Amino acid sequence: MKKHLSILLVCILVFGLIAAGCGQKTEPAATTTAPAATTPAAAKTDIVIALQGEPTSLDPQFPDDGNMRMVTWQVFEPLFKIDAITLEAAPCLAADYKVVDDSNWQFTIREGVKWHDGTAFTAEDAAYSVNRVIDPAFGSQILSDFSTIKGAKVGDDGKSIIITTDGPDPILLKRLTKLDMVQKAFYEGKKTEEVTKVAMGCGPYVFKSWEQGKSIEVEAFADYWGEKPAITKATFRFIEEPVTRLSALKTGEINIAVNMYPEYAADMPKIFTEVGLETYWIRFNQFSGVMKDKNMRLAANYAIDLQGLSDALFLGYAAPCQGQMGRKGYFGYNDSLADYGYDPAKAAELMKAAGYNGEEVELLSERGRWLKDGELTEAIAAQLTEAGFNVTTKFVSWNEWLDTLFDKAKTPDMQYSSTSNEFFDMDRTYSALVASTGTQAGLNNPEYDAIITAARKEMDVAKRETMYKDLAAKLHDDPFAMYLLVLNDLHGGSENLNWAPRQDSRVYVSELSFN
Repeated sequence: MKKHLSILLVCILVFGLIAAGCGQKTEPAATTTAPAATTPAAAKTDIVIALQGEPTSLDPQFPDDGNMRMVTWQVFEPLFKIDAITLEAAPCLAADYKVVDDSNWQFTIREGVKWHDGTAFTAEDAAYSVNRVIDPAFGSQILSDFSTIKGAKVGDDGKSIIITTDGPDPILLKRLTKLDMVQKAFYEGKKTEEVTKVAMGCGPYVFKSWEQGKSIEVEAFADYWGEKPAITKATFRFIEEPVTRLSALKTGEINIAVNMYPEYAADMPKIFTEVGLETYWIRFNQFSGVMKDKNMRLAANYAIDLQGLSDALFLGYAAPCQGQMGRKGYFGYNDSLADYGYDPAKAAELMKAAGYNGEEVELLSERGRWLKDGELTEAIAAQLTEAGFNVTTKFVSWNEWLDTLFDKAKTPDMQYSSTSNEFFDMDRTYSALVASTGTQAGLNNPEYDAIITAARKEMDVAKRETMYKDLAAKLHDDPFAMYLLVLNDLHGGSENLNWAPRQDSRVYVSELSFN
C-alpha cells in the first residue's frame, strides 16, 4: 500500500550582529552574548480516545464487551498478563506460582498492591475474584474461558491462593490473563447491575466519571504498585461512525481513533497497525447436505482468491490464513502448512469427484458485526458461484445469526463467522470450533475429539505442540471450514503520539506517551 508522505519545509533565519568600532587604535574586547534560555515544552499528559460505542457496564467480570474492555484494562488487573513480545503469560498481581499437583496451583499474591480506595489487595480478594466469575448463578458472559477452574481458596500462609482445576490445564496461566481481580469488600453481595457504572480496581488508572452518552474519564493512580505512566488523564469518547472518528482525529479533538477502515488510512495523521486477533472463517455443515463430502469442502477453499480479497477489501491490512485457523505465534500453529491457493480448475475437479449436481448451498451471514463482513460474504458467494457452486446467500439479524451458530440442528451448509484467540493457544480454537462438544462445531469426528481432549490435558510442552501440529495437518487435508483471513488492527493517532500496538489487541494507556 502506498503511503502518503508529508513534506517538511525548513525555514532558516540568518541573524547578523553588527558591532561598531570604538576607535582606530583601540581594539574592542571580544564579547559573547549567550542565547536566551528556553524551556522545552512539557509533553502532553492527557489523552482522548474515541471508542466505537458506549460500554454496557464497567463490571470487568460480567459482559463480553470490547468497548468496556478499553476502559477496564486501565482500571483493573489480573494475576497474569500476556507479554506483548513473547505472547506468554507473565506475572502481574501474582508474584509467583507453583504447580502443587495435577489439579491444584498455588499463586503467591504480590505485596504492596493497593486498591483505589487505599486498602491492600489481599489473597482473600483474589480467591473471591476467581469464585465470583465462575459462579453459574452470576452468569458471566466469559464463563467459558474459565471452564477448567473449579474454585479457589486462600492458602494456609494467608498470602497465596490455591486454584483447583478439573485436572491438568496447560493453559491455566493464559486463562488467568482474562480474569480481572475485583475487591471483595466493594463487590460482594451486589448484583452486577449495581456495579455497572462504578469501579474499584488496583490498576494504573482510577475511574473518575461516566457522562452517559458522551464519555468516561480515568486518572492516574498515585499509589499504583508498578511503573508510573506518562499519561495522567484519559478520556474515552463514544463515536460510533468511523468517518466521524476520522474527522475528530484530523481536527485534534481526539488523539486515538480505534478500529478504523483501511480506506481512511491515508487521511490519518499517523497509522498504528499490528496483526490482530480476529480470524474470518466459514463453518461447513458436516451433519447433513452436500458439504459432508470432503471434496466439496476442499473445493470451496480452492475456489476463493484470498489474496485478491485481502488487497481489494482490506487494502493489505489482512492476510490469508495458511490453510488452517489461527496464525503464527499461536501455540500449536503449524508453520509447514500453506494457503490452498486460488485454483478454480482444481475446485471444479473436486466438485466433479464429489458427484455434485448443482444442489443448492446456503451461505448464512450477517452485516455490521465485523469489519466488511457483508462485503466479504458477497465476494465469497460470487467466487463460489463462478467455480460452479449453486449458492444462495442469506443475511440475517445478529440474534438470529447467534441462534443459528449455537443450535446445531439449524446448521446451514455454510455460515460466515469470525473467531479470536486471546490465549494464543490452539486449544481455544479447536475446543470451540472442532471438538464435538464445542459450541460452534459443525462436525462430529471421534478421532479429532480424542486428539483435542488429550492435548488439553498434556503438560509436556513438546508433546502437546506436536499433537496440535498433527491435527492442523489433518484439518488441512480434510477442512472443517473455509479458512479465510487474519485481520490487522488498524488505528489512527495524533502525529506526536508514541505507541506500539500489541498483538493481543489490548490498548493500555500506561504504554502511551506524547513527544
